[in-house]
Amino acid sequence: METHAMRRVVLFLWLACCVRAHHILCVQTVPSRSHHTLMMGIARPLLHAGHQVTMITTFPEEKPMKNLRHIDVGHIRDMVPNVVLTDTSGFSHNFVKEFARNISRSTLETPAVREALIKQNFDAVVTEWFFSDSDAGYAAVQQAPWILLSGMLMQTHLENIIDSVRSIPTIPTFMNDAPIPMSFWQRLVNTGSYVLMTGANILDQSRMESNYVSDFSAISSARGVPLPPYKDALYNVSVLLVNSHSSFAPARSLPPNVVDIGGYHIDENIAPLPKDLQDLLDSSNKGVVYFSMGSVLKSAQLPEKTKKGLIKLFSELPYTVLWKFEEKIEGLPKNVHVRPWMPQSSILAHPNVRVFITHGGLLSTLESLYHGVPLIAIPVFGDQPGNAKRCVREGRALMVTIGEDMAQDLEKALKEMLGNDSYYKKAKELSKLFRSRPVKPNKLIQHYVELAIESKGAFHLRSKTHLYKWYELWMLDQVVFVLAILAIVFSLLKKIAGLFMTKQKNKGKKEKKN
Repeated sequence: METHAMRRVVLFLWLACCVRAHHILCVQTVPSRSHHTLMMGIARPLLHAGHQVTMITTFPEEKPMKNLRHIDVGHIRDMVPNVVLTDTSGFSHNFVKEFARNISRSTLETPAVREALIKQNFDAVVTEWFFSDSDAGYAAVQQAPWILLSGMLMQTHLENIIDSVRSIPTIPTFMNDAPIPMSFWQRLVNTGSYVLMTGANILDQSRMESNYVSDFSAISSARGVPLPPYKDALYNVSVLLVNSHSSFAPARSLPPNVVDIGGYHIDENIAPLPKDLQDLLDSSNKGVVYFSMGSVLKSAQLPEKTKKGLIKLFSELPYTVLWKFEEKIEGLPKNVHVRPWMPQSSILAHPNVRVFITHGGLLSTLESLYHGVPLIAIPVFGDQPGNAKRCVREGRALMVTIGEDMAQDLEKALKEMLGNDSYYKKAKELSKLFRSRPVKPNKLIQHYVELAIESKGAFHLRSKTHLYKWYELWMLDQVVFVLAILAIVFSLLKKIAGLFMTKQKNKGKKEKKN
């Protein structure tokens, strides 16, 4: 018995030595609950695998988690502008890029962040791409593998960072909501959109490089390591994790270090609802309408006319209405229940939920897809219109334009969706495809982060595109070479023909003399 016990102890110690815990830095700087959820979705599988995670975050977890250390940059939340739901004209592409630049700078100016980057060594760095390429410096100063997270669907800028852009003839760009296949004119617009975006990125490169140098040169000097050239750091992505799946987004030709983990933030073990909500949903036999505009957009900021119109509409429905509303409302109808926060995934998992009214953010869209709940989208800005139109084309959604009088359009949409089973059936059909995967997203996250560390950068998975010059990729040097050879051959043939013609002429002259 003692010998058997000793063997078990030795085996346990041997296994413990074989499993090496890595220390991983996760950087979450976008001051939004949904973006915090995205990065926590990366951190949790790593923590479960026994790794240590240091997380720079705008929303530190209130409950401590084993092996998770927070670096609080919550002050960045003060930089979020007030969003008026019916007026998003100020949210231009340039505004978002400037906002991204400001939050990046504010993060790196935080003493605790600088101290961690200078004094600590991390085995890998995970950052979320948010309209700023200069964040490549986090992994560069650490001289560690860079895992890049895209909280949005794959888009051409990221495609260019990890490979060549091949999708333009077949897949609409980020800001183009065309269907697939695209017509000639839609493809022409797609090409024009890509050219404009590429031109803007080229013009912005010098600024990004300047930001990269100014943000990270002092940190690299303090660590005693050289700061790599900007482009070397930017193209040094070990793994790109994309919040996407082929049941929702079009398939692309991409290198093996691009990994789809769409819906990875959704916990398969759905948390139980609070008892009062559970009782409410259980007793709502006719069905439940759930309404939320997400974590950034607030229903409380809707114009008074709109709010009154929505309350009147909901009061006339024979269903229970759950509305994420950030303020208390007096005199609500008995069937309408408002709360400043809702356990969204747990609500959508309840069988009595009939429809989800949403802003069309990607996390909400994927959660509705996972749970098979049809949705009515009221998109506002960013990727929301594209997400909404994609869901409409799939047959699991309807779309309503935001505005003061949107209650009337929402009433028509609710009547159509709740009276037509095709939306529900399509949502369930696509949910089955979305869930059907040989490997769960959390396992993919663990595997590829560990692989990037253990292989020192996962170079065997990367595209070799950036090892070549642009003219080599277009094979222009080969074209020039072939043309040069043809020119030489043509010149030689011409000279040979000339010599032959001269010889023939000389021969003819001799014959005439004779």
